[in-house]
Amino acid sequence: MVTKNQNIIEKYLNTKSKKIAAGCVAGVLLIGGVYYVTRDTSPDLSLKKEVVTVEYGQTYNPVFDQLVKTKGLDKDDVKYLKNNVKIKNGIKNEDQKGYPAVGKYKVTVKYKDETKTVKVTVKDTTAPELNVPDNTEVVKGTDLSTFDFKSLMSATDLAQLNEIQIDYSSIDINTAGEYTAKASVEDINKNKTEKEFKVTVVEPSTDENTETTTEVQTDPTTGQKKTVVVSKPKNNTTTSNRNSSSNSSNKSNTSGSTSNSNGGSHSTGSSSSKPSSGGNTGGSSSGSSSGNSSTPSQPSKVLKTTYWYECYVCGKHVESTVSLSDAKNKFNNTPCTDEYEGFNIRHPSYHYGSSQHWE
Repeated sequence: MVTKNQNIIEKYLNTKSKKIAAGCVAGVLLIGGVYYVTRDTSPDLSLKKEVVTVEYGQTYNPVFDQLVKTKGLDKDDVKYLKNNVKIKNGIKNEDQKGYPAVGKYKVTVKYKDETKTVKVTVKDTTAPELNVPDNTEVVKGTDLSTFDFKSLMSATDLAQLNEIQIDYSSIDINTAGEYTAKASVEDINKNKTEKEFKVTVVEPSTDENTETTTEVQTDPTTGQKKTVVVSKPKNNTTTSNRNSSSNSSNKSNTSGSTSNSNGGSHSTGSSSSKPSSGGNTGGSSSGSSSGNSSTPSQPSKVLKTTYWYECYVCGKHVESTVSLSDAKNKFNNTPCTDEYEGFNIRHPSYHYGSSQHWE
C-alpha cells in the first residue's frame, strides 16, 4: 500500500523533473540562438550556372537572384547569403545601346574567402532582315552592272551590315522575258540572308517619237519600291519636214538648229553640239534641192540609255549617259533651290530612273 508520504514525494519529483526539462529546453534554445549568430557552419555558396550565353540585343542582369542557387535553404540562410555575397559585374553595354556587344565577359561572385566566376558569352545568331521588290522591270539591252538594284531594297539588323550583293547572272538582258535574280546581305558577325526576286526584261519602244523609261514607284501600302517600264511620247521631239522649200532649209541651217537630213529626232541638249557638223554639211545650197526631193538613207540605229534623277520639290533634273550612280552623284552635288533656297541642303524628295531611245 502506497503511503501518504510516498505520494507526496512522487508528486514533488514529477513537478521538479518537468521544470528541469523545461529549463533545459530553454537553455538549448538560448544557446542555439547565440550559436546561430556566432556559428561557423554558415550556408554554402552554390551558383545556378557557371556559363551563360546571351543573344546579342538582349540584356543580362547579374544580380543575386540570377546567380545564386537558394532552393532548399530556409529564409535565414537566404538572408545570410544576400548579406554576405558580393557581385562584381564585368559586363559593359555597347556605346549608346542598352545591351552588351558581342564578346566574352566575366561576373565574379565573392563569399567570405571564396570567389566564383560566371562566364558570360554574348553571341549574334540572328540573320539580317532583307526586303526585295516583288518584280523589277528593266528595258532590254540595259547594262545591269550600272542598274541600281540596291536602291529598291532595304536591310536591317542590330549589327553593322555589309553591302547588299546582287546576283543577276541568270538574266539574259538581250532577250525579253521573266528571270530570277538573287540578293543577299551579311552582317559583320557572318549572319547571312538571301532572297530571290523577279526581274522582267521588257522590249523598248521602236517608235522614234516615243521613249522607253524605267520609273521607280513606291507602293503606298507597304512602302516597297519597284521599277516599271513605261513608253511615252518624247516631250522634246521635232519632226523633219521633207516638203519644206530650200529657203526654209537654209534658214534652219543658218539658225544653227540640228539638221533634219537624217529624218530622225533628237534629245534635249543635242542641238547645241551638232549644228557645226552634220547640220551644215547636209544643208549646203548645192545639195538642198536633191535632199528635199528624195528620201535620205537611214543609218544604223543604236539604243542609247539616259539615267536621271529629279527633285519633287524644286524640279531639278540631272541626267547622265554613264550610269545611274553618276547621275546620283551629280544630283547630290546640287542643292535644292525652291523653298529651301539659301540653306544649301540636299533634295528632300526625289525620284529617279532611266530612259532608252534609238539614235
